[in-house]
Amino acid sequence: MNFSENLTRVFSKPENDYEGFKQFLADYTTHKKIYDADGNVVPSEKANEKINSVCLDILGFEANYKPTRKEIRRAMKRHGMELFEVLEDAIDFKVATGWEDNEFFNNFVEQKNLAQGDRNDFWSEKDVILTVARVSGGHHDLTMQKLGEGETVTIPTSNYGIKVGMDIDVYLTGRKDWSQFVDAVAIAFQEVIQNDIYAAFIDSENKMPTKSQFVKNMELTKANKETFDALISDVETANREPVVIMGLKTDLKKLTALADVDWISEGQKEEVAALGRLGSYEGTTLIELPQRFVKNDVTKKLITPGTLYILPNIDNRFVKFVDVGDTEIVDVTEKGERNDDFMTYEVQREMGVAVMLDRYHGVWKIA
Repeated sequence: MNFSENLTRVFSKPENDYEGFKQFLADYTTHKKIYDADGNVVPSEKANEKINSVCLDILGFEANYKPTRKEIRRAMKRHGMELFEVLEDAIDFKVATGWEDNEFFNNFVEQKNLAQGDRNDFWSEKDVILTVARVSGGHHDLTMQKLGEGETVTIPTSNYGIKVGMDIDVYLTGRKDWSQFVDAVAIAFQEVIQNDIYAAFIDSENKMPTKSQFVKNMELTKANKETFDALISDVETANREPVVIMGLKTDLKKLTALADVDWISEGQKEEVAALGRLGSYEGTTLIELPQRFVKNDVTKKLITPGTLYILPNIDNRFVKFVDVGDTEIVDVTEKGERNDDFMTYEVQREMGVAVMLDRYHGVWKIA
């Protein structure tokens, strides 16, 4: 990091070592326990006070000084972007590691982080349908193309921007802590990427080969259980791999109609009690697809209910996600668009999403 004269002043102090502060900030914003030199756990309020003292120092305030909102506003004009240069690293780390507990991501997404030296190349071993999510003029569009056997494709990347309206004094005066800010930004990025992933995946179902064999449109009832089981078997046979069943929670719950309550195991009853649905169907794992609203419109859902997907479960990372790994915070406040205390920033990160379907999968549309 190329320090300005002001940041050099701040991080030349022994108590404000930059690498140490960066690790402290990363640990705090990822909710890890922080220990002092004596091995005692540092309370969260003390940790936030430490972060605030460095932030206030960057803005030019003396230790223990309590600036007014007006003073903070003026200091942000002079040193605000320097402050965010320091916070960018914490956001980088949080975004990059924020997928670890996502079941869909862990099972079906191949991730490349270009900041870690990965090449943005994906190899197609057979004919595939490629669905790319592009960001153009602030809108997310899908484009389709056909890749032949043995082709290499580079996933196009775009800048994803998350606007953050900040009443900056609530953080700098300790009424809110910085982990809340980092959490909010990371979650926003995860949601917008997941939306693009799900939209590209669902749209690609229309491009499947031999559609009639692997797509069914029937009620999910005991009368159709044999057809449902045959679809699972066909997908397993076509891929020579076991499968999983994926869908919205409301649709996965409908599989209980195929399970005879007289023989359902005690373990499955516990699954229903804990998850609100079965955890498996006759040995086939069920994976829940989180529902999402269309961006800025809670009246529309991204995923239309009523579909279950049967997907091969081994080496099937058909979603390709490229993260350039460079978060930037820019001031997007325009003259006349803020009052005395409110400033607006946009957190930008360059990423790319694509779906490469090179294996058969099944679709059961619940009539």
